[in-house]
Amino acid sequence: MDEKTTTQNAPGNPKPVPVHQLFRFADKVDLMLIFAGTGLSCASGVITPAMIIVFSELIGVILNYETLMASDDVEAANNHLDHESRHYCLLFFVLGIVMWILSFGVNACWAIAAENQGLRIRKLYYKSIMRQDITWFETVATGDLTTRITNDVNMVQDGLGEKFGFVFMNVSAFITAFIIAFVKGWKLAFICLAVIPLIAAAGGYLGITVTRIIAFAQDKTAASGAIADEVLSGIRTVMAFNSQAREVVRYDEMIEESYKYGRKTGFIFGASLGCIQAFIYIMYCVGFNFGSWRLREGEYSVQEVLNVIVVLLIGGFMLSGAAPNVSAISSAQGSAAVVYSIIDRQSPIDPLNTDSGTKVDKIRGDISFRNIHFSFPKRPGVPILKGFNMDIRPGQKVALVGESGCGKSTIIGLIERFYDPAEGDVLIDGINIKDYNIGTLRQRIGIVTQEPVLFSASIMQNIKWGAVDPENNPPTDDEVIEAAKAANAHPFISQLPNGYDTLVGEGGALLSGGQKQRIAIARAIIRNPDVLLLDEATSALDTASERLVQDALDKLSADRTTISIAHRLSTIRNCDQIYLVQDGIVSENGTHNELVKRDGEYASMVRAQELRQIVRNKIEDDQNESSEDEEEEGEIDELIAKELKEQSLDLKSTTQQTTDSIKHKASDVGSLESSSTKKAKQPKSLEDSSDMYLMMRLLWQYKGSMKMAIPGVFLSFIDGATMPCFGLLFSRALLAMSNPDMDEVKSKTTLYANLFLVFALTGGVGMFGRIGLFKIAGENTTRQLRHDMFVKLMTFESGFFDDEKNGTGALTSRLATDAEDFNKLIGSFICTVFSTMSTFICAATIAFVYDWHIALLMLACWPIQVYAQYWQARATWGSSIRLRMAYEISGQSAAETIRNIKTVATLRREETFIRIFDELNEVPHAGNLRGSLYSSIGFGFSMACQMFVNALVFYAGCRFIINGWIGVTQLMNSLMATMFASMAINMMAQVLPMLSKGAIASRGIYETLDRKTPINGIDPTGSETDSFEGNISFDNVKFSYPIRPDRRILKGISFEGLVGKSVALVGASGSGKTSLIRLAQRLYDVNSGSVSVEGLDVRDWNIMALRNNMALVSQEPVLFNYTIAENIEYGKPGATQQEIEEAAKEANIYNFVHNLPDGFNTSVGQIGGRLSGGQKQRVAIARALVRKPKLLLLDEATAALDSRSEKIVQKVLDKAAKERTTLTIAHRLNTIQDCDLIVVFKKGRIVERGTHDELLARKGAYHLLVQQQSLQVTH
Repeated sequence: MDEKTTTQNAPGNPKPVPVHQLFRFADKVDLMLIFAGTGLSCASGVITPAMIIVFSELIGVILNYETLMASDDVEAANNHLDHESRHYCLLFFVLGIVMWILSFGVNACWAIAAENQGLRIRKLYYKSIMRQDITWFETVATGDLTTRITNDVNMVQDGLGEKFGFVFMNVSAFITAFIIAFVKGWKLAFICLAVIPLIAAAGGYLGITVTRIIAFAQDKTAASGAIADEVLSGIRTVMAFNSQAREVVRYDEMIEESYKYGRKTGFIFGASLGCIQAFIYIMYCVGFNFGSWRLREGEYSVQEVLNVIVVLLIGGFMLSGAAPNVSAISSAQGSAAVVYSIIDRQSPIDPLNTDSGTKVDKIRGDISFRNIHFSFPKRPGVPILKGFNMDIRPGQKVALVGESGCGKSTIIGLIERFYDPAEGDVLIDGINIKDYNIGTLRQRIGIVTQEPVLFSASIMQNIKWGAVDPENNPPTDDEVIEAAKAANAHPFISQLPNGYDTLVGEGGALLSGGQKQRIAIARAIIRNPDVLLLDEATSALDTASERLVQDALDKLSADRTTISIAHRLSTIRNCDQIYLVQDGIVSENGTHNELVKRDGEYASMVRAQELRQIVRNKIEDDQNESSEDEEEEGEIDELIAKELKEQSLDLKSTTQQTTDSIKHKASDVGSLESSSTKKAKQPKSLEDSSDMYLMMRLLWQYKGSMKMAIPGVFLSFIDGATMPCFGLLFSRALLAMSNPDMDEVKSKTTLYANLFLVFALTGGVGMFGRIGLFKIAGENTTRQLRHDMFVKLMTFESGFFDDEKNGTGALTSRLATDAEDFNKLIGSFICTVFSTMSTFICAATIAFVYDWHIALLMLACWPIQVYAQYWQARATWGSSIRLRMAYEISGQSAAETIRNIKTVATLRREETFIRIFDELNEVPHAGNLRGSLYSSIGFGFSMACQMFVNALVFYAGCRFIINGWIGVTQLMNSLMATMFASMAINMMAQVLPMLSKGAIASRGIYETLDRKTPINGIDPTGSETDSFEGNISFDNVKFSYPIRPDRRILKGISFEGLVGKSVALVGASGSGKTSLIRLAQRLYDVNSGSVSVEGLDVRDWNIMALRNNMALVSQEPVLFNYTIAENIEYGKPGATQQEIEEAAKEANIYNFVHNLPDGFNTSVGQIGGRLSGGQKQRVAIARALVRKPKLLLLDEATAALDSRSEKIVQKVLDKAAKERTTLTIAHRLNTIQDCDLIVVFKKGRIVERGTHDELLARKGAYHLLVQQQSLQVTH
């Protein structure tokens, strides 16, 4: 596969965005909030060191109390302690109120600004994508772009928000601590400052290295999203060829690459932050030794050393607490690189540019091609047009014919200005197409393509989107109905339960090919264009519909310039000029009769499409027979009744069928339990489970993927225990410094200072475990989750993907965001939980050991702090749910439009889909802003609780001392433990939003993992046979699609295909023919009746063995972003090069491929976008032939081929049909006239069956179809 296509070509691997550039999309309001948030962050950062000053002053009071007590003045000592403790505890309380206000402001300002910027970035990113030229889209993958909309933009917003404020808060606290330290004792502070370069070096390395690695990781994540998007959008092809395992391997390769980068990021993060933590403790060691020395020399008092060391201690603790937030900012820098580069990209052909170029309200349709030379940018060495010239007069009807791949669709693309020629000019009304305003020009052009694309909306809306300006001047419902009638779409639409309000599904998946084609034609009709482009506009239609629609198109093209591309030459015989395109130039041109008389290549093509002369003679004998529509309907209705009567004599009893159906339903239920994901049954359903329960369940289920978290838990406990234990050691060191014996002071302080080095080791290793190992564990779990979710999606039945909520974009979004949110839960939140838990346990233990009064009081306060956290979490929960739903829906919309950008461009609906995308993203915005305010109140209270608890504990402790319940040593030890425990809770507040996101993501993950599928595509159970010959039978089959159970598609179908026989299915589009092909593959199960292969019901077959013996060529072939050789080999994994080339020759694609610069190693691009429709079809035929199946399923297999290729390929297919059973769906009756059995369908029933000659002799429905399709050649 051409890996570079997915991520590298388009963005160009831009460098991580500098920090200040992250905010480039902030408006004035956002900048005001950012400036206010920055000021409040810095101010709130000052509060903590200020608190430490109060704390150290209060410690000094307590130490003075001990001195006063030594002088036996008990009353004076108690009064002094009581008065001073009240004063300082009141200061604590005031600081708490200030901290509440400031922290509320910090969180609110940054969160609201980030919400605004995130929404703006998301909108600009999508808008920039919508304005890009088609050439650019051929260098990127849809899934790459849509994954970045959800995953990368979320990461950018995450880094722009309150986490930035927290970093400012933590850094401000650290800087303020040093400033205070310099004021209190500049020499001591200066000595401590000597360690700062080491801290800065570790931080600088971290910032430079990690942002670059994260950018690489995001590229691989986007590439995995591109693979998922491609596979899920072509899931029926994947199922047909049993390629689920192959695609899982391809997906795994990319998420493995992403994991490698993520693992490296975790290691660097952990190691760098561990070094920073160790350097901080080394700073304490150096500072304490120096302070002790100056104390003994009489330069510093105990109080001064206390102030400097304690304030630096807390400053260091605050700095280390910035780690998770620094990680988020680094991720934002890496993620913003590609997102911002796409926003900045200037499109050379910009459909949204309303200022440049000549604007037109109408064009005459005078089109000229002057010496056009053109090659596709991805294959510059393969010229498509080589001096092409053509002149079209206004109102003229022109047809382009020629072999597939000769450049016909390229000419259409040049008229739409999808591309610019390398040489020559395209003129419209005498003006170079480059000089037009491309938006207004495209509004005057209507197009119907070979593979029509509908959008996931109602039929009514899809047709309305064809109008010139459906936003400001929408067509009426009556006008839509008239357009549908003209396109022969009204009858089938009227029969749908919801009529014109029926949703068509993603890409129109809920409609047949012919139904989609007719709606696309109605969409073109309602535009009333000045120039009409028809690229195989009726290729998917049955003969009757084609005739009616062709009449409508003839009427539509009467007063406008019309350019038609057609392989069915019957549809263009009345054109004013027909151009035969060969080898990039016009080789013949003239009217139909002129070209036939010339007896050149065109005449050969006409003869190739004729039905046998005997058929034509029979039809001519019947020319006088009635062929009015009403009479045809009456005759066919009689045939239906007759056929039903015949079927009733041949079928098994209904009772037996019903019994079999019930039996199979029961067996299906049993198979679900064994084949889903091989996970243990869960006691609760999703509906009965809370998000928290599901989160805990997911953590337990994936404990095996979190092996690195096992030492991480141990090291997180060490990390959490380090600070309270250090606090205990520090309090002892302070008490030692107050000793009047200087020799004792030197001995004790030297010991304690050296012990600080032990904490440097444990603190550094603990930090590495908490940050690094948990991040690695999170990355590994994310990899496993994405793998399991993707595997699970590969097991689902086709009906699952028909549901609009399970669109490709939505599923791709879930794979990207749900796993990433769970990653953050593990890598940032859970590790902090273990660390904080350890801090709590150690603090409580120390407090209980030294004084149970303080310990109980401390424990009593913690629920208040926990409630503050709950308040914050509850507010973020709702926002997370709203965001997840909005991003999933908008991601689905974005994926669908990006994947079908050519249709969007031809309809000029860029602004429409931009508006829809914007509205979908704006829906949760107001609620999220409110949620940010509520969350900020909880966050502020949580931060303030530290001050409130300290005030209460200090005051109570002093009262306990005065009452004689505890001593100074006990209080000092307990206070240090309490202070660090409260600070640890504040650290929890900063990562708490990750809890809600992770819990909500867990529900989304289990919605996939817990789903039971009725048809598991990779279920290893079921029966097989050693002698698969290809016998297939349909026995009273009744069927409706699960998404529309009230609309019956098949109404009692019975027939059989025997080994070596070919069966053709013909009839109007939408009559159920393709549904039978899908039932044969067991993409769906019947409602009643049975489909049997080799006498065994397909529900009893091993589904992989069943599909291994089949091969499908569909009407709209799906190729994957592999090379041509790999796409052919897709039909037979492990096929040799010789087998691949032989299949290519049989499919008449070998010469074309052989002449390409890279030959069979040429990449076909996303969904085969670098090949023409006919070339894709031939590769798909080669893919089927290399499989050498016993049962060949052909759904309009040659519809996209030119006459020459069709004739060659048809011979191969006819030969292949003799060696296997073949089911063929065809509207071109000359391709199936030699079939052993022809079955004629109408409205889900069989109305006729027999051989070609038998059916002609019957002069029924088939006879009428043949009569309509006969092409008379004038000699």
